[in-house]
Amino acid sequence: MSAKDRDQTVKLFPDPPFLVLKQAAAIMVYAWLTGWRKRAFIRWAFQLQNLIHAGAGAKQICCFGVNPHVVWEMTSRCNLKCIHCHAFGGEPSVDELTKEEGRALIDQIASLAIRTFVFSGGEPLLREDLFELIAYARSKGLTVFIATNGTLISKPIAKLLRRYDVGVVIGLDSMNHEVHDTIRGVEGAYQAVIAGIKHCIAEQLYVHLNIVASRRNLGEIERIIDYGATIGVYSYFIYNFVPCGRGEAIRADALENDDLNALLALLIRKQREVNAILIPVAAPEYWAYALQRHGLRSRRLIKFLGQFIGGCLADKGMVYIKPNGAVWACPFLPIPVGNVRNERFGDLWANLKALRLSYARRANVCTGCDYAQVCGGCKSRMISGDSRYTCPVNKRVHRSADHGSKIIQDPAF
Repeated sequence: MSAKDRDQTVKLFPDPPFLVLKQAAAIMVYAWLTGWRKRAFIRWAFQLQNLIHAGAGAKQICCFGVNPHVVWEMTSRCNLKCIHCHAFGGEPSVDELTKEEGRALIDQIASLAIRTFVFSGGEPLLREDLFELIAYARSKGLTVFIATNGTLISKPIAKLLRRYDVGVVIGLDSMNHEVHDTIRGVEGAYQAVIAGIKHCIAEQLYVHLNIVASRRNLGEIERIIDYGATIGVYSYFIYNFVPCGRGEAIRADALENDDLNALLALLIRKQREVNAILIPVAAPEYWAYALQRHGLRSRRLIKFLGQFIGGCLADKGMVYIKPNGAVWACPFLPIPVGNVRNERFGDLWANLKALRLSYARRANVCTGCDYAQVCGGCKSRMISGDSRYTCPVNKRVHRSADHGSKIIQDPAF
């Protein structure tokens, strides 16, 4: 490799000691911004194991302080019919990666020192080779999560997950069984997911709750957070609903600006009450909102804080692999940069980074905003030209939405 080639090599991950320090700094910044109650923060931060594991990506996958992670949508097959599903989950795709191809993918990812690997779907528990692939990923030193609807987690399945030390990310959209079942498209889904969560808690698994926030369940989110606090979940991922995939049919359920403001205020308030971390997803505006509450507008300081918090995952935190091996920036941004079947994963990552930066420069309504370094907006909403794009701090976004335009090019407020 020439010196020029070495200069162009993408350094994906810093050394583990740096990750631990970065995570510690990120957690302190986060606690200050949100008012995370001191007792919970101190207890969390002073458990050295938490910092080491989180810094290595072993317990935490989120928008701040953690190395990038890979999500493999290993099947589109699913036993539910969620109305917001970005993947059109249901029947399996005809060209899904085989077990052998999955092992080869894991080899490539492990060779890049990526620490966190997520098996997703569809419903990953419907793939017969899931636990073989989990075992293989663990043998390569990867920390493994599964993102599941939770309805298929029986006591034996929970014990298997415990055996392989798998983190579990479970979708729960309401504490009202009728609302949850309606969102998930199958009667009885609520009872099944609550049973699955209880089985995981009984096995002392690290349980994370996924909540897709929409106008349909906005009033239920506090109840879900309170429920998680009573059973001891490790973190919450609160997704700002992005209308894509099957969710295109319910675009009217997307949060309006007032709804988003209410959600962000709720997350900050609840973070002061619970021990677990509340992590917004597809809502990078959270960080701008939190900083604005503190009266911070110094771009130099905001740029510094941006090293530890904030931003769109498609910009710096996620690699998403479809069932057929296509690589996307995120599940809500259907712009493939290649396929792991015929290209090296490391090369695809470099291509992905270049592509998303290019789109960010060409289609960024956030240009000129004081908080761009910690937010930058949701790339999926920008590129899709969603006229419902919302922001709690940038008035230009509101003017763009009012006029139904995709982008405002003029950076002036």
